Amino acid sequence: MPRTLYDNNGWKILLEESLLPDGRKAQCTRVHRSDAVHVLAFPSSETILLLREYRAFHREWRWMLPSGLADKEHDIAVAAQRELQEETGYRAKMLRHYFSTQNSEHIVMTNHIFIASDLESDPLEQDEHELIEVHEVPIKEAVHWVSENRYEKHTPSAYALLRYGAEHGLLA
Repeated sequence: MPRTLYDNNGWKILLEESLLPDGRKAQCTRVHRSDAVHVLAFPSSETILLLREYRAFHREWRWMLPSGLADKEHDIAVAAQRELQEETGYRAKMLRHYFSTQNSEHIVMTNHIFIASDLESDPLEQDEHELIEVHEVPIKEAVHWVSENRYEKHTPSAYALLRYGAEHGLLA
């Protein structure tokens, strides 16, 4: 039975046990958090929307995909659409789940990556604590930026762009 060490503001830290194949028990502290959504949003077949967002606790601007927590909805596609609208001002007529990934065995949350196309203007109000610039960038350039470490503090953006680039022959 897991032991709760902390439970507040959408974060839960548990001391958990699991069995190894040989019958021994492994024990570790695991952080549980709401899943996140990240959107590869294509205004055209050649360009992608990227955010340049000021991250207050890093005290600097960061490049990233439109992203956020799926903490207001049970449906991750609805969360992806909401984040896209809040952060870019666009709604996707075509939105499809691309893949999901987890960061670590010790951080229990899933990153769900979506592909959005056929975009139309339909903004929602941004969260008051966010400072965001939206940039339309050639997809080849956005993929190349992974090698320049421009997404260093936003690993899901780097991984999503790298995977997309590899699958679409954009890695040079």
